[in-house]
Amino acid sequence: ALIIGLLARPAALGLSVLTLVAIFSVHIHNGLFMANNGYEFALALLGGALAVLLEGAGRLSADRAIIR
Repeated sequence: ALIIGLLARPAALGLSVLTLVAIFSVHIHNGLFMANNGYEFALALLGGALAVLLEGAGRLSADRAIIR
């Protein structure tokens, strides 16, 4: 859904919650860096999901095509 832009904001919200749970339940005790199985990559994924959550899917998304 997130790739084609169909219900992008709800999908991004779900991914954000899932990533936060993964960071705080698994990766937080290992530190920041991925070499130690840290939360660096999950934090980058969270940033991308939050960007889609705030900005929406964009002009070429399925949501925009459905609205028109």
